[in-house]
Amino acid sequence: MMTQSALLESAVAFLIFGTLASYLGGAFFKQRERLISGWIATLATTGSLVYFALLFPSLQAGSAQVALFGFIPWRVDLLGWIVATVGVVLALVVNLYSIRYMEEDTGNSKFFPLILLMVLAVVGLAFAADLFHLYLFFELLAISSFPLVAFRKDEPKPVEAGLKFLVASATGSAMVLLGIALVYQGFGTLDLVQLSTLVVGGPSLFLWLPLGLFTVGFGIKAALFPLHTWLPDAHPEAPSGISAMLSGIVIEAGLFALLRVYFTIGGPLPWPDLLIWFALLTMTAGNLMALTQKQMKRMLAYSSIAQMGYILLGIGITASLGAPAGAPGGLFHIVTHAFMKGLAFLCAGALIFRLGSGQTADMRGAAWKMPLTAAAFTVAVLSLAGVPPFAGFMSKLLIYQAGIQSATTLGWVASLIAIANSVLSLGYYLPAVGVLYSKERSPLVAAKAKEVPFLMAAALVILVVLIVYLGISPDPVRQWAFQAFALLKGGF
Repeated sequence: MMTQSALLESAVAFLIFGTLASYLGGAFFKQRERLISGWIATLATTGSLVYFALLFPSLQAGSAQVALFGFIPWRVDLLGWIVATVGVVLALVVNLYSIRYMEEDTGNSKFFPLILLMVLAVVGLAFAADLFHLYLFFELLAISSFPLVAFRKDEPKPVEAGLKFLVASATGSAMVLLGIALVYQGFGTLDLVQLSTLVVGGPSLFLWLPLGLFTVGFGIKAALFPLHTWLPDAHPEAPSGISAMLSGIVIEAGLFALLRVYFTIGGPLPWPDLLIWFALLTMTAGNLMALTQKQMKRMLAYSSIAQMGYILLGIGITASLGAPAGAPGGLFHIVTHAFMKGLAFLCAGALIFRLGSGQTADMRGAAWKMPLTAAAFTVAVLSLAGVPPFAGFMSKLLIYQAGIQSATTLGWVASLIAIANSVLSLGYYLPAVGVLYSKERSPLVAAKAKEVPFLMAAALVILVVLIVYLGISPDPVRQWAFQAFALLKGGF
């Protein structure tokens, strides 16, 4: 029987060697680079997912410290496993979808390997045992994301969006690095478990500066309001599979890293109450900005900012008010949001693939010629709004319940504002669905619309099945979320 370390090394090896093989296969066979590079990347993520699944039973007893390949310190626990596995699953679906979606693009021998690098960075962030390696994988996430945002380099707008992302990401990285330097100066270690012990009873005034730097640095990557400015520009210009990855797991990974730091060095500080108000501000601002958008992917980008607020709120309610369901609800919402928002962006990409336009008005009446795509989009946005019986309802329900069960004024107010925001989000989700099912058809729909190819449709169906399953039968993943926090030792 393989050890934890061997299983993890095998899962990571599939991503590393898949990156190399995907690039070399596409580079050597230029005429078929999209197919060869894409299928190698799909097989690599499939292999990695198998080993992550085999790793799961060994994590039921708690966390373990491993030296990956003998020299990279990783702390493997159920919490990190959930985030890493969701990233691999979403990448698998995106790779499958992009094999056809990217048929009009060149340079696919770089596109698919960069997705694998992005997933590798997410896995590293999920399991990093110290601040140094957390920073390294944070940088790898930025390095792999930037060229994917600006992938269509012959067009000015993707390049502009990529540069905005690069500047924002570099600023965030500099702040994270400075925060790490201050922590090391103050405590002489970067190990997360040791730091969680050392900060207890330490000088709390000193911690405000590094914690503030980490908040801005990781908050930029997590697209928290008002650090979100790169995200609405990146989404309309990036390939739709990359939009799905950015909103589905990349910004969650940035938030996960921030929360790791909060729970590790933030113990002496009153940050949990601030987290609740910051979460409410983020979800409200994101929804209000989404209401006015005329471009489908830009609207979904602002929606992602709002959804980050729910994750923050769940964690904040547990940390501040002691309600046990909040943090597992936030973690469960990371899972459901990855699939919901991933599906929404892939559906938007399918419409753009056929129509050649991202404007919502140009998609009028598309449902009658693209019924599968329209139905999948409807499932995605209703789930994002928290409508039963879909996955988003179940994860949001835990967060609402946590606020109410805290039996505090702040908890009740937070839950009511969160519920109001879910209703508010229907103000832009339902009109978007209404446009697709309009009896009138736009000129583009009348001339070009037809259902997407099999591989793209298969990717949509996989995510629809996951969303419906997690809505009807949420208990397995919900129990994993509760267990993940119950097993935690030495910080988040």
